[in-house]
Amino acid sequence: MWAVLNENPTREKIILLLKKRGPLAIEELSKELNITSMGIRQHLLSLERRGLIEYITKRQGIGRPAFLYKLSEKANDLFPKEYDKLILNLFQDIEKNEGREKIDEIFRWRKNRIIREVKELIGDKKTIQERVLAMRDILENEGYFAELNGSNNHYTLKLYNCPIYKLALVYKEVCKHDLQMFKELISKDLTRHECIIDGHPSCTYIIPKTSLKN
Repeated sequence: MWAVLNENPTREKIILLLKKRGPLAIEELSKELNITSMGIRQHLLSLERRGLIEYITKRQGIGRPAFLYKLSEKANDLFPKEYDKLILNLFQDIEKNEGREKIDEIFRWRKNRIIREVKELIGDKKTIQERVLAMRDILENEGYFAELNGSNNHYTLKLYNCPIYKLALVYKEVCKHDLQMFKELISKDLTRHECIIDGHPSCTYIIPKTSLKN
């Protein structure tokens, strides 16, 4: 949870204090943590550089406005979330009440939606190289940790992170639809050689350079 803070106990305390109390001035943080204002400023500067805190101004009548520090949206990721558990429970409820076929239908809806969205971004990409490069950039921006390598005959696209890994472990239908999605967006000759949920370090796709999209 605190790796981003380099295990600095004072910065952890500042984060927790801002989480509990909301926006605070340097003087308030200094008093609560028994640290000089200069010391607090140094820690706040480090946290600000990491994008974990922001400051707002507050008018106090006549005179200079006060600066109050608060957590950024990025800082909320430091605290435990149960999104994976919630989503998995929802899918299990759907399966129980409407059957496994409904799960497959949901993933098919997801696939078709992504295809529509991505086609708007890469619709002008005609060659295999252009489509593969565009897809790599899109996947990288979505947190897949994408890596693309090329040889004389094919491209190798490796995805080292699966944002829905825990869901895919239970419902492998999503992997089936992801493969079909890549075939429709990049090339019908694309194949998947490895998958993270099978214990491999990445989902690895091979795209022949001479392949066609349709």
